[in-house]
Amino acid sequence: MGRKSNSNLILVTGGGGFIGGHVAHELIARGHEIVAFGRSRPSRETQFVLRDDEAGFRIEVGGVDDLPRLIEVVKAWRPTAIVHLASNVDVAHLFQNPHLAFRLNLAETLNVFEAARLFGVNRVVYFSSVGVLPTIQYEPIDAAHPIVLPRQGPGAGAYGAAKASGELFAFAYEQAFGLDVRIIRPSAVYGFGMPWHSANYMKQFVEPAVRGEHVKLDSGGALSRDYTHVTDVATLTAAVLASPNDVDRIFYAATGQPLIAASEAARLVAQLIPGASIEIGDALTPEDEVEASFRGIISIDTAREQLGWRPRYSSLRDGVHEYISAYRAYLDTNG
Repeated sequence: MGRKSNSNLILVTGGGGFIGGHVAHELIARGHEIVAFGRSRPSRETQFVLRDDEAGFRIEVGGVDDLPRLIEVVKAWRPTAIVHLASNVDVAHLFQNPHLAFRLNLAETLNVFEAARLFGVNRVVYFSSVGVLPTIQYEPIDAAHPIVLPRQGPGAGAYGAAKASGELFAFAYEQAFGLDVRIIRPSAVYGFGMPWHSANYMKQFVEPAVRGEHVKLDSGGALSRDYTHVTDVATLTAAVLASPNDVDRIFYAATGQPLIAASEAARLVAQLIPGASIEIGDALTPEDEVEASFRGIISIDTAREQLGWRPRYSSLRDGVHEYISAYRAYLDTNG
């Protein structure tokens, strides 16, 4: 019959990345063992996040696009659950390369679902995006909001299309095989370890300002978002993994608060870092205009009511303060 599933072990694709590292840290704190599966070993920032978690953290190197390798890892470890975070999030590049979005963000997701079904994984948590949304039809946005309209699809182009397709295949695998897939749609995630190409500018505000550098961005100041701290994404992931079977299948990782313009976020960072100099223009690029169309106030009522989850950093000031503190601690350790 083979090896039984390890009820304490969770496989995290992209576990060496930004959100993946924080998810791994949170799950280890809750008593789980983590196997991180990805193309490369954790970044220096992720290693810092996981600095006290060595005993519960294992690494398997490989691409989620390589189904035989993924199957090999799932067969060897027999995780009770998979958190699928591995994804190409360069939205602007994928906008002009739809087939790349299909290959990297949809085909890889189907590989995860297939490996999970073959080895009886109890639950998969699939990371989608608010980019699956078209132009907002009503607020607050909930999981019942349409993602396809008579003349529109997902606002984030090929990236959003691939993420939305992954959601649809999640339901297809549930219908055909009973695979339990839960979906998280994160919004404007920020925090220590975030990548430079993130579109929400928070890294460009915080880290140069902490180092005493002048920050000047030409555009994007008028674009408003629900900025969500990465710790809250991690705690929501843990809540979804632990939830009973009869809860909803789609949850937003967000604060549920009114949206905050990037220019306001920049002013907040400057207030929290004495002497910081940050400038950002209010003009919106064509890419900003597209993003603005699917940004709106998000409802997190189902996560509150069904999972008992509350964001720790519903205040952007508190979340930015934590990010600043974490980055300073990193600099003190790594120079």
